[in-house]
Amino acid sequence: MNIWVGDRSNPRSAPLLETQTDANGTIRLRLTDEDTKIDAHSQQLVCGLQGIISPIVKYGDTISIRAGYVSCQPHTPDYSWLSITDLSTKQAVQQGIVSANTCGKVTASPEPGKVVIFVRPLTWWEKLKQ
Repeated sequence: MNIWVGDRSNPRSAPLLETQTDANGTIRLRLTDEDTKIDAHSQQLVCGLQGIISPIVKYGDTISIRAGYVSCQPHTPDYSWLSITDLSTKQAVQQGIVSANTCGKVTASPEPGKVVIFVRPLTWWEKLKQ
C-alpha cells in the first residue's frame, strides 16, 4: 500500500510511505508533531520489496491511500486500484473512518484513530487490463 500524510504533491512535506498489511490486514501508522520522534526507515517487506513497517510520521491534514486492490465503494471507476483516496486526518483521529463495502457483507463501525477501507483482489480480467 502507498500512503502519504500531508500534501502529497510536495514530496518533502508528505513523502511516499510504501508498506504492507500484517496477517490481519492491518497497517499501523503513528502521527507526531515532534520531528525528533519521526521514524520511517525502509526495510525489506515480506513481499520482497523495500518499504516501511509501523512508520511514525509528521502529522498532516490529509492521509492519502492507494491500496493496489479494487475499491469496494459504490460507483468506483475502472482501474480503481490505481486511484488515490484522500481522507481527513482530523476525522480519522477523532471519529474514525469506515468505507462502504459493496464486495461482501462484512461491516465495521468507526473507531477513533482507525481507518477501515474495504478492497478486493483484482480479477484475472482486471489484471490483464492493467
